[in-house]
Amino acid sequence: MTSESIIQMCDPHFHMWDLPNRPNPNLGGAGEKLPSYLVADYDRDMAALPSRLQLVSRVHVETVVGQMEGGSPLDTVDETRWVSQQLEPAAAECPFGVSAYIHLARDTAQSEICLQQHRDASGGRLCGVRMILNHHPSNEALTWPQVDSGEILKSSLFSDGIAMLEENDLAFDLSCNPHQVADAVDLFDNHSNLRVVVNHLGFLHDGEDEAHEHLWRESIGVLAGLPNVYMKLSMLWFAREGYHVDQSKLARIADLVREVIETFGTGRCMFASNYPVDKMMGINISTLYGHFLQWTEDLTDGDRAALFHDTAVRAYNLTSTNGTAGT
Repeated sequence: MTSESIIQMCDPHFHMWDLPNRPNPNLGGAGEKLPSYLVADYDRDMAALPSRLQLVSRVHVETVVGQMEGGSPLDTVDETRWVSQQLEPAAAECPFGVSAYIHLARDTAQSEICLQQHRDASGGRLCGVRMILNHHPSNEALTWPQVDSGEILKSSLFSDGIAMLEENDLAFDLSCNPHQVADAVDLFDNHSNLRVVVNHLGFLHDGEDEAHEHLWRESIGVLAGLPNVYMKLSMLWFAREGYHVDQSKLARIADLVREVIETFGTGRCMFASNYPVDKMMGINISTLYGHFLQWTEDLTDGDRAALFHDTAVRAYNLTSTNGTAGT
């Protein structure tokens, strides 16, 4: 690849919120202090991409975090409507998809109604669903707010919800801890036509013992054994906090990213910004994507195209969702 060549880029994982005007109690106490992050803020940050990258499509991922019985009620469809209104004016130049929140372990008929409401609210740009499942019986750092059980992957209702996504040709964003992967694989092995997109490097957590990393590595291998499973190379600070200011941690993260790429193949891995969450951790866009470019400079043009664009477009079926995202 020549130094002048431009690499098209899809960002398959970013968020927006406007908490002063659109409260989101499920983000917890920290949510009260978060500044608004609107499309203008995202566009301003993305303007700092390395010059070799051109953002041509994107996927907004829900910010509901998960809602258990008795939790603060949120209008999840309204989030999709608001997000789509934010992104629609630039959709001709930068097509987008929406990965929305639907509770997949409740009444299936109601889930189907909710799915159609998200489709309508997004103007037909619904491309996936995320329902965060991260739960740990004893470690609060590995349990996401509003996730009340680690048994949900075994639920027959949840399996019905997954089947609904499969029938509607929607992707599922998988967010779970390594110790939950065995249950996930048992489930997804029975839904081979469902595209599953694993979030954030499979949630290797910094500060755990060697057994945790061993379990993570095993989980990555098992997930890679399912041909319909994809991997987001994102939220890398969760695996090594402060890696962007520590050379030894940076080298370790680079090794982990390449290990995952070698395990899944470039055709099933995608880089993502996870903005503005990574921004809140002090990682700017030029640094984040500068590392992505550096770590892949020895790969072929085709492999790089997959990692920065093609895999995300295929995993979320953005070509049919938006008409032009795959060009």
